[in-house]
Amino acid sequence: MRKLIFISIITALAAIQTGYSQQASYMSIQYAVGIGLGDLGDYISAPSFRGANIEYRNAVTNNLMVGAEIGWNVFYERMDYNTYTVGTESLTGVQYRTQNELPILLSADYILTPDNPFRPYVGLGIGTLYSERSTDMGMWRRMENPWHFAIKPEVGFLYELSYSTSFKFAAKYYSGFASSPLETQSYLSLSVGLAFTL
Repeated sequence: MRKLIFISIITALAAIQTGYSQQASYMSIQYAVGIGLGDLGDYISAPSFRGANIEYRNAVTNNLMVGAEIGWNVFYERMDYNTYTVGTESLTGVQYRTQNELPILLSADYILTPDNPFRPYVGLGIGTLYSERSTDMGMWRRMENPWHFAIKPEVGFLYELSYSTSFKFAAKYYSGFASSPLETQSYLSLSVGLAFTL
């Protein structure tokens, strides 16, 4: 399954680049803060200040850009000394919770004002989300690490700083559908960074 997803993304990127090689494109690097929602928010209430995104976009028309992105956020929380029950097992102690989220998505953005230095946009991504959840208590560790089918609506803007560099802000909602053994994993990501014209 992982090989199939990886091959699909590489093939799609190659097709995008081949078909639109004469159009403008950019690559962006962003710092991302994540806020867990739903099951992820219940498991770890603390926000993630350890995150990053790398994106590539290529212009199809003046308003439409397509490409791909890969991201990473680490959620972490230390729970108080207590008795914790999972299934039929109960343990007492201090619990440490960590969850890594790795989205890999194909994305399309519609730019509302493409000819202005300030370019707000709306976007949608589709792909996969890898979740790695670990719960540690003393020498005991519980791990779950499923892949989810994922979607990502997004809003944001680019602001041109120079001919080849823009400031980028994005608000993204990642939703990875339920995949055994985890329920739907979702989080809000707020990211800032720079986009470089290629």
